[in-house]
Amino acid sequence: MASSSTPMLQPASFGGYGRQTGTYGGLEGVEFAARCPPDVQKDTRIVAVCGIPASKAAPQEDGWFFSDFFLFYQMLGSRSELPNQLWLSSCSPSDLIRKHERYLHGPANGIAGDRRVVMNEEMLPKDEMTAGFRVFKPKDLLERFLATLKSEIKEASRTKQPVLVLIFGHGEEETSGIFIGCDEGGSLKLTQARLASVLQKEVQTTMILTSCYSGGWIMKPNLNKHFDVKPAFNHSFLTAAGSEDESLSWPLSQTVGRQAGGSVFATCLLNSIITASDRTEGFYSGKKVYFEELNDKGQPTGDMEGKLIKVQENDEGEDISLSMAALTQQIIYECKARYGSLWGIHNFSFAAQDDLWAKAWGKRTGLPLLNYKEKWESLPEAPPMKNIYPPASPLASSIMSKSPGALHNIVKVKATRYMNSHPGPDNGGCNTDCHPGFYKLIEGTRLEFDELYRLNEILDYRQGQIGLAEIYCYALEIGVPEDRQVGQFDEFEWRGSQLKKKHGRSAEHSRVVIDLLERFDTIRGWVIQLRIFDSPGPQQGFGYSKPKAYLAARLAESPMPTQQIHKKLEDLLQCTYSLPNSYSGIF
Repeated sequence: MASSSTPMLQPASFGGYGRQTGTYGGLEGVEFAARCPPDVQKDTRIVAVCGIPASKAAPQEDGWFFSDFFLFYQMLGSRSELPNQLWLSSCSPSDLIRKHERYLHGPANGIAGDRRVVMNEEMLPKDEMTAGFRVFKPKDLLERFLATLKSEIKEASRTKQPVLVLIFGHGEEETSGIFIGCDEGGSLKLTQARLASVLQKEVQTTMILTSCYSGGWIMKPNLNKHFDVKPAFNHSFLTAAGSEDESLSWPLSQTVGRQAGGSVFATCLLNSIITASDRTEGFYSGKKVYFEELNDKGQPTGDMEGKLIKVQENDEGEDISLSMAALTQQIIYECKARYGSLWGIHNFSFAAQDDLWAKAWGKRTGLPLLNYKEKWESLPEAPPMKNIYPPASPLASSIMSKSPGALHNIVKVKATRYMNSHPGPDNGGCNTDCHPGFYKLIEGTRLEFDELYRLNEILDYRQGQIGLAEIYCYALEIGVPEDRQVGQFDEFEWRGSQLKKKHGRSAEHSRVVIDLLERFDTIRGWVIQLRIFDSPGPQQGFGYSKPKAYLAARLAESPMPTQQIHKKLEDLLQCTYSLPNSYSGIF
């Protein structure tokens, strides 16, 4: 039992959702213990799947999903305590390494030990089948994953074992579905209904999802912002983004090879479980939990008074462990330390099966208490290399190619204009599929016709949605002023400018900014849920969040009452508006 001095936490304040009705799934204002007796969990069955096809698995493109996939394999694979592991994909690890040489994980920040190799030729298992890897055709991957998971869940029910499910793939904004594999018609989608059909309520199951919009698997509020319906799953979830937010990878390095380093979420989760698994030290002391102050480089300031301090035992001499509530707060802390104020863009989201937030994190997640730190530090460091590329920024290269290929020239013009229009971060989950190709075009690389055609389809789709956002502004009678053009809008900069206004001002002014951001989030949720923008077709890539964010920001800044905005957005579904003569579009 935890002592009377056990600190208490409110999971709803850092991305937690309950399994009941009510605000935040019934968690609003509810406290749970931050520490508890440890639970050694060493019989977990693991099923992992990476949905990225071989054609997009390059480290400069969507290979960051494989970086996450291989990171968890390195942390959990070849463990005698975890004999039941299956790692599914449509790409053989040896084929990937033969083509791309290596996969890295961690930020390219120049700090020793932060970026390591998670797969290369030397690290390949001698026998991939024995190591748990299973490779299927892209068109079969989704069904084979569901069949495998169903079988593992059935066996776990018989043996009373927990199950850990890791899913790596792109997400869909409207449904939070995850794309796993593909066929001639495009990507194949894992839906909540399909996943629910193979799970069993009595089997302790944890899902780790790194996709964009993955928080939608936990809980989506109704349009009125109330939580009137119980969530679909009563299982534990650790997800990389809110239901309306993109997941970010670490940015591409500026060195030869231009490699991404996996997702920010996976790095934060790993560092959190490294801290939580340290069996030589405990975690909290005192009646309230605080985290140690950090300087602008994310390093401890050394001021320990009233802050997080590590102790081996609690005040009564008992061993202690982080609870599920404390682990999820630790993940947020890691992201704040490494990613600054931008951690809020992810909106990491969490759920605990049966709302047992005060139980040991190992018991709730199925992640065993192992020496993850030793395992991480045993991986080869990615050697520092000289930067030869500038950070991603608006491009100013010639928009015309010297090549006679007319299609190449046309698509290059579109790509250059698009990349100069603040399209969102290159490491945004929905951009890693196409931004590398746009850069290649602008740099003069000749692409195969099929790839050129695919990029053109994506550009046309995104251009169309941008135009639709401006049409809606006219239809909603807020117009498009010169200083509010959609091509000038950058959601990250807009949100950041609002946060800057909040700090250092009066309490009244801070409240105005908070209300504006809350209004923006509410309106953007309506825009997404009402589906007034088009979803991409089979050849048009993944969803594009900028038009929705632009419209939501313009409406949030307008004097229009919030409920009137909701009514007008509903009316857009019933009417067809003509483009004003004054509209010239962004492109």
